[in-house]
Amino acid sequence: MAWTPASLWRRLRTWWARRLGLWRGRWRQAELEAPVARWTWWTWPWSLRRWSYAVYCPAGLADADPAPLLVLLHGCRQEALAFAHASGWVREAERHRFRLLCPEQRRDANPYGCWNWFHPAAQTGRGEQDVVLQALAATQARYAVGATAVAGLSAGGALAALLAFHHADCFDAAVTVAAPPLLGRAPLQDPRRVMRQGLPTSPSLATLLLKRCAPLLVLQGDADEVVAPCCADQLADQARGVLARAHGELRDAREGEARTWRDDDGRLRLALHRLPGMGHAWTGAPGGHAHVSRDGPPLTAIALDFLRQQRVLG
Repeated sequence: MAWTPASLWRRLRTWWARRLGLWRGRWRQAELEAPVARWTWWTWPWSLRRWSYAVYCPAGLADADPAPLLVLLHGCRQEALAFAHASGWVREAERHRFRLLCPEQRRDANPYGCWNWFHPAAQTGRGEQDVVLQALAATQARYAVGATAVAGLSAGGALAALLAFHHADCFDAAVTVAAPPLLGRAPLQDPRRVMRQGLPTSPSLATLLLKRCAPLLVLQGDADEVVAPCCADQLADQARGVLARAHGELRDAREGEARTWRDDDGRLRLALHRLPGMGHAWTGAPGGHAHVSRDGPPLTAIALDFLRQQRVLG
Protein backbone atom coordinates (compact mmCIF):
# COMPACT_ATOMS: atom_id res chain seq x y z
CA MET A 1 0.00 0.00 0.00
CA ALA A 2 1.35 3.43 -0.98
CA TRP A 3 2.05 5.79 1.89
CA THR A 4 0.36 9.17 1.50
CA PRO A 5 0.00 12.12 3.88
CA ALA A 6 -3.67 11.14 4.35
CA SER A 7 -2.87 7.52 5.22
CA LEU A 8 -0.10 8.58 7.60
CA TRP A 9 -2.50 10.99 9.30
CA ARG A 10 -5.11 8.25 9.70
CA ARG A 11 -2.53 5.93 11.26
CA LEU A 12 -1.42 8.66 13.65
CA ARG A 13 -5.05 9.35 14.55
CA THR A 14 -5.68 5.67 15.28
CA TRP A 15 -2.51 5.46 17.39
CA TRP A 16 -3.54 8.53 19.37
CA ALA A 17 -7.12 7.29 19.86
CA ARG A 18 -5.81 4.00 21.23
CA ARG A 19 -3.38 5.74 23.59
CA LEU A 20 -6.06 8.18 24.73
CA GLY A 21 -8.48 5.33 25.44
CA LEU A 22 -5.84 3.61 27.57
CA TRP A 23 -4.97 6.81 29.42
CA ARG A 24 -8.63 7.56 30.18
CA GLY A 25 -9.22 4.05 31.44
CA ARG A 26 -11.72 3.16 28.71
CA TRP A 27 -9.59 0.14 27.85
CA ARG A 28 -9.22 -2.34 30.73
CA GLN A 29 -6.32 -4.68 29.97
CA ALA A 30 -5.99 -8.12 31.53
CA GLU A 31 -4.31 -11.50 31.10
CA LEU A 32 -5.51 -15.08 31.33
CA GLU A 33 -3.99 -18.56 31.36
CA ALA A 34 -4.98 -20.99 28.64
CA PRO A 35 -2.67 -23.84 27.57
CA VAL A 36 -2.91 -23.83 23.78
CA ALA A 37 -0.58 -25.60 21.37
CA ARG A 38 1.86 -23.49 19.39
CA TRP A 39 3.00 -25.60 16.43
CA THR A 40 1.86 -29.11 17.34
CA TRP A 41 -1.56 -30.72 17.56
CA TRP A 42 -1.28 -31.32 21.33
CA THR A 43 -0.74 -28.94 24.23
CA TRP A 44 2.32 -30.43 25.97
CA PRO A 45 5.13 -29.51 26.15
CA TRP A 46 5.00 -26.81 23.49
CA SER A 47 2.04 -24.92 24.88
CA LEU A 48 1.51 -21.21 25.39
CA ARG A 49 -0.21 -20.21 28.60
CA ARG A 50 -0.50 -16.45 29.05
CA TRP A 51 -2.72 -14.44 26.73
CA SER A 52 -3.76 -10.80 26.87
CA TYR A 53 -7.10 -9.17 26.14
CA ALA A 54 -8.78 -5.82 26.73
CA VAL A 55 -12.34 -4.66 27.37
CA TYR A 56 -13.55 -1.29 26.12
CA CYS A 57 -16.06 0.39 28.43
CA PRO A 58 -17.85 3.51 27.09
CA ALA A 59 -17.75 6.68 29.14
CA GLY A 60 -20.27 6.73 31.97
CA LEU A 61 -21.02 3.00 31.77
CA ALA A 62 -20.42 1.52 35.22
CA ASP A 63 -19.30 -2.08 35.66
CA ALA A 64 -22.70 -2.96 37.17
CA ASP A 65 -24.67 -1.38 34.30
CA PRO A 66 -26.05 -4.09 32.00
CA ALA A 67 -24.87 -3.69 28.41
CA PRO A 68 -24.40 -5.86 25.32
CA LEU A 69 -20.94 -7.24 24.58
CA LEU A 70 -19.22 -7.66 21.22
CA VAL A 71 -16.19 -9.94 21.00
CA LEU A 72 -14.02 -8.48 18.22
CA LEU A 73 -11.35 -10.71 16.64
CA HIS A 74 -8.61 -9.06 14.60
CA GLY A 75 -7.11 -10.47 11.43
CA CYS A 76 -3.54 -11.22 10.40
CA ARG A 77 -0.93 -8.45 10.78
CA GLN A 78 -3.32 -6.49 12.98
CA GLU A 79 -3.38 -5.41 16.61
CA ALA A 80 -6.56 -5.85 18.61
CA LEU A 81 -7.01 -2.34 19.99
CA ALA A 82 -5.89 -0.54 16.84
CA PHE A 83 -8.30 -2.67 14.77
CA ALA A 84 -11.16 -1.82 17.14
CA HIS A 85 -10.56 1.92 16.63
CA ALA A 86 -9.79 1.78 12.90
CA SER A 87 -12.85 -0.34 12.06
CA GLY A 88 -15.17 2.09 13.84
CA TRP A 89 -16.30 -0.31 16.56
CA VAL A 90 -15.05 1.88 19.41
CA ARG A 91 -17.00 4.83 18.02
CA GLU A 92 -20.14 2.69 17.73
CA ALA A 93 -19.63 1.26 21.23
CA GLU A 94 -19.72 4.81 22.58
CA ARG A 95 -22.74 5.70 20.48
CA HIS A 96 -24.81 2.59 21.23
CA ARG A 97 -23.55 1.87 24.75
CA PHE A 98 -22.08 -1.59 24.47
CA ARG A 99 -18.74 -3.05 25.54
CA LEU A 100 -16.02 -4.52 23.34
CA LEU A 101 -13.93 -7.56 24.25
CA CYS A 102 -10.74 -7.72 22.18
CA PRO A 103 -8.42 -10.73 22.64
CA GLU A 104 -4.89 -10.41 21.23
CA GLN A 105 -3.10 -13.16 19.34
CA ARG A 106 0.46 -13.90 20.47
CA ARG A 107 3.20 -13.46 17.89
CA ASP A 108 4.92 -16.61 19.12
CA ALA A 109 1.68 -18.49 18.46
CA ASN A 110 1.64 -17.27 14.86
CA PRO A 111 4.38 -15.03 13.38
CA TYR A 112 1.82 -13.14 11.27
CA GLY A 113 -0.50 -12.55 14.21
CA CYS A 114 -3.17 -14.80 12.67
CA TRP A 115 -5.51 -16.85 14.81
CA ASN A 116 -4.74 -20.52 14.14
CA TRP A 117 -8.25 -21.41 12.94
CA PHE A 118 -6.89 -24.23 10.77
CA HIS A 119 -5.44 -26.31 13.62
CA PRO A 120 -7.38 -29.56 14.17
CA ALA A 121 -8.01 -28.56 17.80
CA ALA A 122 -9.66 -25.34 16.65
CA GLN A 123 -11.77 -27.21 14.10
CA THR A 124 -13.18 -29.33 16.94
CA GLY A 125 -14.10 -26.34 19.10
CA ARG A 126 -10.95 -26.03 21.21
CA GLY A 127 -7.54 -24.52 20.47
CA GLU A 128 -7.56 -20.74 20.57
CA GLN A 129 -11.31 -20.74 21.02
CA ASP A 130 -10.44 -21.59 24.63
CA VAL A 131 -8.65 -18.23 24.86
CA VAL A 132 -11.73 -16.36 23.65
CA LEU A 133 -14.10 -18.31 25.89
CA GLN A 134 -11.97 -17.77 28.99
CA ALA A 135 -11.73 -14.05 28.24
CA LEU A 136 -15.51 -14.02 27.77
CA ALA A 137 -16.09 -15.80 31.08
CA ALA A 138 -13.79 -13.38 32.92
CA THR A 139 -15.57 -10.40 31.35
CA GLN A 140 -19.00 -11.74 32.29
CA ALA A 141 -17.77 -12.23 35.86
CA ARG A 142 -16.58 -8.62 36.17
CA TYR A 143 -19.23 -6.71 34.20
CA ALA A 144 -23.00 -6.89 33.83
CA VAL A 145 -23.18 -8.41 30.35
CA GLY A 146 -26.36 -8.67 28.33
CA ALA A 147 -26.62 -10.12 24.83
CA THR A 148 -23.28 -11.26 23.38
CA ALA A 149 -22.05 -11.36 19.78
CA VAL A 150 -18.76 -12.13 18.03
CA ALA A 151 -17.29 -10.57 14.89
CA GLY A 152 -14.00 -11.01 13.08
CA LEU A 153 -12.00 -10.32 9.95
CA SER A 154 -10.14 -12.97 7.92
CA ALA A 155 -8.47 -15.35 10.42
CA GLY A 156 -10.50 -13.60 13.12
CA GLY A 157 -13.60 -14.20 11.01
CA ALA A 158 -12.70 -17.87 10.72
CA LEU A 159 -12.40 -18.09 14.51
CA ALA A 160 -15.72 -16.24 14.89
CA ALA A 161 -17.35 -18.79 12.58
CA LEU A 162 -15.93 -21.69 14.60
CA LEU A 163 -17.29 -20.11 17.79
CA ALA A 164 -20.71 -19.67 16.16
CA PHE A 165 -20.87 -23.37 15.27
CA HIS A 166 -19.15 -25.00 18.24
CA HIS A 167 -20.28 -22.63 21.00
CA ALA A 168 -23.63 -21.36 19.78
CA ASP A 169 -24.96 -21.26 23.34
CA CYS A 170 -22.43 -18.50 24.18
CA PHE A 171 -23.35 -16.08 21.38
CA ASP A 172 -26.58 -14.46 20.24
CA ALA A 173 -25.11 -13.61 16.83
CA ALA A 174 -21.90 -13.83 14.81
CA VAL A 175 -20.43 -11.75 11.97
CA THR A 176 -17.65 -12.89 9.67
CA VAL A 177 -15.74 -10.87 7.07
CA ALA A 178 -13.54 -12.64 4.49
CA ALA A 179 -13.68 -15.92 6.42
CA PRO A 180 -12.92 -19.40 5.03
CA PRO A 181 -15.36 -22.27 5.62
CA LEU A 182 -14.97 -24.88 8.33
CA LEU A 183 -12.52 -27.66 7.44
CA GLY A 184 -14.02 -30.39 9.63
CA ARG A 185 -12.90 -32.51 12.57
CA ALA A 186 -10.15 -34.31 10.65
CA PRO A 187 -8.98 -31.69 8.14
CA LEU A 188 -6.86 -33.05 5.33
CA GLN A 189 -6.99 -29.94 3.15
CA ASP A 190 -4.24 -27.35 2.85
CA PRO A 191 -5.87 -24.29 4.48
CA ARG A 192 -4.04 -21.91 2.14
CA ARG A 193 -5.44 -23.75 -0.86
CA VAL A 194 -8.92 -23.66 0.68
CA MET A 195 -8.60 -19.90 1.09
CA ARG A 196 -7.62 -19.53 -2.58
CA GLN A 197 -10.02 -22.06 -4.11
CA GLY A 198 -12.57 -23.14 -1.51
CA LEU A 199 -13.17 -26.66 -0.23
CA PRO A 200 -12.63 -29.36 -2.89
CA THR A 201 -15.38 -31.52 -1.37
CA SER A 202 -18.96 -30.84 -0.28
CA PRO A 203 -18.91 -28.16 2.47
CA SER A 204 -21.57 -30.05 4.45
CA LEU A 205 -19.14 -32.92 5.11
CA ALA A 206 -17.25 -30.66 7.55
CA THR A 207 -20.39 -29.95 9.61
CA LEU A 208 -22.17 -33.32 9.63
CA LEU A 209 -21.80 -33.73 13.41
CA LEU A 210 -22.72 -30.15 14.34
CA LYS A 211 -26.23 -29.47 15.61
CA ARG A 212 -26.34 -25.74 16.33
CA CYS A 213 -25.16 -22.46 14.88
CA ALA A 214 -25.65 -18.94 16.17
CA PRO A 215 -27.40 -16.51 13.78
CA LEU A 216 -24.71 -15.69 11.26
CA LEU A 217 -23.90 -12.78 8.94
CA VAL A 218 -21.34 -13.60 6.22
CA LEU A 219 -19.68 -10.64 4.47
CA GLN A 220 -17.37 -11.18 1.52
CA GLY A 221 -15.82 -8.98 -1.15
CA ASP A 222 -15.95 -10.12 -4.76
CA ALA A 223 -12.49 -8.60 -5.36
CA ASP A 224 -10.83 -10.40 -2.43
CA GLU A 225 -7.52 -11.89 -3.60
CA VAL A 226 -6.70 -13.55 -0.26
CA VAL A 227 -9.91 -15.43 0.50
CA ALA A 228 -11.81 -16.55 -2.59
CA PRO A 229 -15.43 -15.34 -2.79
CA CYS A 230 -16.62 -18.95 -3.09
CA CYS A 231 -15.49 -19.45 0.53
CA ALA A 232 -18.38 -17.24 1.69
CA ASP A 233 -20.86 -19.35 -0.28
CA GLN A 234 -19.46 -22.53 1.28
CA LEU A 235 -19.56 -21.09 4.80
CA ALA A 236 -23.17 -20.00 4.27
CA ASP A 237 -24.03 -23.49 2.95
CA GLN A 238 -22.54 -25.02 6.10
CA ALA A 239 -24.54 -22.67 8.33
CA ARG A 240 -27.75 -23.27 6.36
CA GLY A 241 -27.46 -27.03 6.77
CA VAL A 242 -26.79 -26.87 10.52
CA LEU A 243 -29.49 -24.26 11.11
CA ALA A 244 -32.00 -26.38 9.18
CA ARG A 245 -31.31 -29.31 11.51
CA ALA A 246 -31.99 -27.08 14.52
CA HIS A 247 -34.90 -24.97 13.23
CA GLY A 248 -36.35 -26.79 10.23
CA GLU A 249 -35.99 -25.82 6.59
CA LEU A 250 -35.24 -22.13 6.19
CA ARG A 251 -36.92 -19.79 3.71
CA ASP A 252 -34.48 -18.38 1.16
CA ALA A 253 -35.02 -14.82 -0.09
CA ARG A 254 -33.35 -11.74 -1.53
CA GLU A 255 -33.49 -8.67 0.71
CA GLY A 256 -31.77 -5.74 -0.95
CA GLU A 257 -28.19 -6.73 -1.73
CA ALA A 258 -28.25 -9.70 0.63
CA ARG A 259 -29.38 -13.29 0.39
CA THR A 260 -31.18 -14.26 3.58
CA TRP A 261 -32.60 -17.34 5.26
CA ARG A 262 -35.41 -17.11 7.83
CA ASP A 263 -37.15 -19.72 9.96
CA ASP A 264 -40.91 -20.36 10.06
CA ASP A 265 -41.34 -17.61 12.66
CA GLY A 266 -39.73 -15.09 10.33
CA ARG A 267 -36.56 -14.70 12.38
CA LEU A 268 -33.42 -14.00 10.38
CA ARG A 269 -30.99 -16.87 10.94
CA LEU A 270 -28.46 -16.38 8.15
CA ALA A 271 -27.48 -13.60 5.76
CA LEU A 272 -24.88 -13.53 3.00
CA HIS A 273 -23.58 -10.31 1.44
CA ARG A 274 -21.34 -10.61 -1.62
CA LEU A 275 -20.02 -7.07 -1.97
CA PRO A 276 -18.87 -5.92 -5.44
CA GLY A 277 -15.42 -4.37 -5.66
CA MET A 278 -14.48 -5.06 -2.03
CA GLY A 279 -11.06 -6.60 -1.41
CA HIS A 280 -9.53 -8.20 1.66
CA ALA A 281 -10.25 -5.46 4.18
CA TRP A 282 -12.72 -4.05 6.65
CA THR A 283 -14.13 -1.21 4.57
CA GLY A 284 -16.17 1.95 5.10
CA ALA A 285 -14.40 2.63 8.40
CA PRO A 286 -12.22 5.42 9.87
CA GLY A 287 -9.11 3.49 8.76
CA GLY A 288 -5.56 3.94 9.93
CA HIS A 289 -4.59 0.30 10.37
CA ALA A 290 -3.62 -2.68 8.20
CA HIS A 291 -6.49 -4.18 6.18
CA VAL A 292 -8.91 -1.40 7.16
CA SER A 293 -10.08 1.04 4.51
CA ARG A 294 -12.22 4.17 4.45
CA ASP A 295 -13.41 3.31 0.95
CA GLY A 296 -15.96 0.64 0.14
CA PRO A 297 -19.13 -0.73 1.73
CA PRO A 298 -19.78 0.31 5.36
CA LEU A 299 -19.23 -3.08 6.99
CA THR A 300 -19.65 -1.87 10.57
CA ALA A 301 -23.02 -0.34 9.72
CA ILE A 302 -24.13 -3.55 7.98
CA ALA A 303 -23.04 -5.59 10.98
CA LEU A 304 -24.84 -3.23 13.38
CA ASP A 305 -28.08 -3.63 11.44
CA PHE A 306 -27.77 -7.42 11.68
CA LEU A 307 -27.09 -7.22 15.43
CA ARG A 308 -30.20 -5.09 15.87
CA GLN A 309 -32.28 -7.67 14.03
CA GLN A 310 -30.92 -10.31 16.39
CA ARG A 311 -31.84 -8.07 19.38
CA VAL A 312 -28.22 -7.91 20.48
CA LEU A 313 -28.48 -4.11 20.30
CA GLY A 314 -31.52 -2.03 21.02
